[in-house]
Amino acid sequence: MENQIDQLVAWSKELKVLYVEDDLALREEVCLFLSDIFTQVDLASNGEEGLQKLSLMHYDFVITDIKMPLMNGIEMIENIKKLYPTLPILVTSAHNESDYLIKLINLNVDNFITKPLQSEQILRVLHRIVKHIHDEQELNHYKNELEITNQKLKKIAHIQSQSIDLKDSLLRAYQEALDKATIVSLTDKNGIITDVNENFCKATGYSKEEIIGQKYDVLYHPSMNKAIYKDIWDSLFAKKTWQGLIINQTRALTPLYNYKTIVPILDAKGEFIKFISIAQDLTELYKHNEETTKENIERAINVKENDLLKQIPFASALLLDDLHFENYNTRFGEIVNNHVDETLLGKLTTHTLHLSELVNFEEMDYFNSIEAIKNNWPYDGDITFKGIIPSIGHLLEVLVKISQYEPNRYIICIVKQEDFELCCQVQER
Repeated sequence: MENQIDQLVAWSKELKVLYVEDDLALREEVCLFLSDIFTQVDLASNGEEGLQKLSLMHYDFVITDIKMPLMNGIEMIENIKKLYPTLPILVTSAHNESDYLIKLINLNVDNFITKPLQSEQILRVLHRIVKHIHDEQELNHYKNELEITNQKLKKIAHIQSQSIDLKDSLLRAYQEALDKATIVSLTDKNGIITDVNENFCKATGYSKEEIIGQKYDVLYHPSMNKAIYKDIWDSLFAKKTWQGLIINQTRALTPLYNYKTIVPILDAKGEFIKFISIAQDLTELYKHNEETTKENIERAINVKENDLLKQIPFASALLLDDLHFENYNTRFGEIVNNHVDETLLGKLTTHTLHLSELVNFEEMDYFNSIEAIKNNWPYDGDITFKGIIPSIGHLLEVLVKISQYEPNRYIICIVKQEDFELCCQVQER
């Protein structure tokens, strides 16, 4: 939690927040709390006043109550979504206002806090919202850099399409600008590499002499879907530019993550001359994520059996054959604690919590034990379900993976879809 607070404060230095609440005492109390985090916190006492302030000032996100005079929170959100469809909204509501949940979900609002407001609960939800804003800002920064590069590339393509006899000095000037910022390679229409820049050699480990004359597929990484390469060539031969994430491999067979723009170069008659590829190297970002993941895996592998659950980097628990939970780790306890049903945490601590009470998925309605699942479905290995956990403030979509641990005892992991492959590695080891 301390790390999340540090991130929240660091990312919120330049953010502006509008807080709409009719309760004067609560409004002033929360304003003092928010002012320690955000650069500007403006207040409104009802939906009409909130919309008026939005029309006069840019805000990074809005916090609003539901029941208010003149215009309630639902009506205000409907107007906001028409005018500012991407503006993040956090709704504060009482427990007896659950009837509004469906309306808010239909309005694409998935951030909720229940009253009475608790500082830890507020900080957790604010961190999720601000992290999303921060990630969007980072993505826009990369897009802007790529757009500048693309504009330079389009100038090269336009000049070459007008005249093959373009003066070498002008072409070199554009190439130099690209060489300093990106990874550049040229191929002919058969996919043979005809030229590369210095950044290409540094990234891949190939010298110019080694790589020129080889087919580009020498760089293909085995993890890439072959359909993506077909899509690239189909686009290029249709005389269209292709953009997207590609995983290549270096001379040492290590993965190389590139965001690429590939453009067909045509002569004055519209015939293909070559293809030019400009790539932004994202490998260091991926390496950082992989190193963090490896550290978590190693901690899970090198522990004694009685500490296993504590070291698994996911929400994990020991599950009995009758689908009741036995032991669990901290992450699993947090998921149960954040469940909309406040009674579940007590059941978990007394070993009376059933899997179907925590996760909603249709398949479990037909089974009352792991053995029953195995007898009815031809599983050779682990059991995997998709499910939804109704958590405070949002609906959490998860994958549930159940693996044999001992006779009549299983390890269950509850993860987001993007973490599922890593979860499989941890359970296998």
